[in-house]
Amino acid sequence: MVKRIGLIGASCRAMAASLVRGGFSVCAADMFADGDLAQLGDVKQLRSYPWSAPRWLRQADVDAWCYTGGLENYPRLIERVAAEKRLLGNSPITLRKVRDPFWLADLAKRHGFPFPETCRVHDPAYDPMDPRPSDQWLLKPYRSAGGLNIQPVSSLPELAHRFYLQRKMPGMPMSAVVLSTRDACRVVGVSRLMIGQEYGAPGPFVFAGASSTYPLKSEGIQPIADAIRDEAGLIGLWGFDFLQSDVPLLLEVNPRWTATMALHERMRNDGLMKHHLQACLHQEIDLLPQYALGVSGMRILYAKKRLRVTDDMLDRMDEVFGFRHPLALLAPSIGDIPTAGTTIETGHPVCTLYVDRSEESQIEPGLAESEAKLNEILYAEDV
Repeated sequence: MVKRIGLIGASCRAMAASLVRGGFSVCAADMFADGDLAQLGDVKQLRSYPWSAPRWLRQADVDAWCYTGGLENYPRLIERVAAEKRLLGNSPITLRKVRDPFWLADLAKRHGFPFPETCRVHDPAYDPMDPRPSDQWLLKPYRSAGGLNIQPVSSLPELAHRFYLQRKMPGMPMSAVVLSTRDACRVVGVSRLMIGQEYGAPGPFVFAGASSTYPLKSEGIQPIADAIRDEAGLIGLWGFDFLQSDVPLLLEVNPRWTATMALHERMRNDGLMKHHLQACLHQEIDLLPQYALGVSGMRILYAKKRLRVTDDMLDRMDEVFGFRHPLALLAPSIGDIPTAGTTIETGHPVCTLYVDRSEESQIEPGLAESEAKLNEILYAEDV
């Protein structure tokens, strides 16, 4: 019986909370080892992320393990670890497919849905530097998460094999959450993404937050989910990003727990990771509860300057957001809370804010209000 789950990722807190809500115990190897993650289970900070993960998992007392953000970029490492302990998630074979933009471009062409023009750096047929840098192309790293290091083309990189070029396209950035079994898949929810510096992110395409949509309209994206699942063999929870204009345009696949999944849990008051494990273990899936009335939103707060987290800061944050109450861990108003003594560099994530509202139009003002309260605490000496 699978009861204790090992977690590996850059930020495991939300996935851990989902598992605890479903009745599982967890231990995690995490890049940050935030204080609220430690309240959910045993935590080890990986200072050499992700290369120290195999040794940690080898010694961990767990029945199986799952990965989240960032680790999908290392299929060879996942393959090595999965040979030692049972992986409940997508295989390295699947990862190599869905994380390859040229595989996705071919898939889209065969199934008749749009995908941005994509080419290799130094492809003479697609030269964004001729006669001068074009604002119609983006330079994207093959290994990326959360929009990090995506940028308009100003020059071509020396390490060309680490990047590719993709045509910039118009549309509203969106994200879909999908649950796959051996036989089918279902779109669980859709979110509008908050991207870039206008939301306080340190880069033009860096993920800064999201707002869930209601009611769920999956007609245009269900065929995309079906095609990806059928050809790549995806299992359990996964997501994909797309641009919504006249029709949805696929951007990339995230073959693991994603940040927006926490929003759809809040709408249902149900732990999605329970269903992920059922799918990976080929068990009968419990019926997913219908949406509750209302929507949820989140925002990642990035440091405006170098910060050192103090006990006083944390006490004041608890007074405002009440994060130390055990029940708050499962549906927090603030999450990913650093421990006292942590130094956070400018542009690095501080924590994540959440709000629940009755309408989508209320999400942005609600997040702005919470952000203002938190900034008063973090930058009190500047006032």
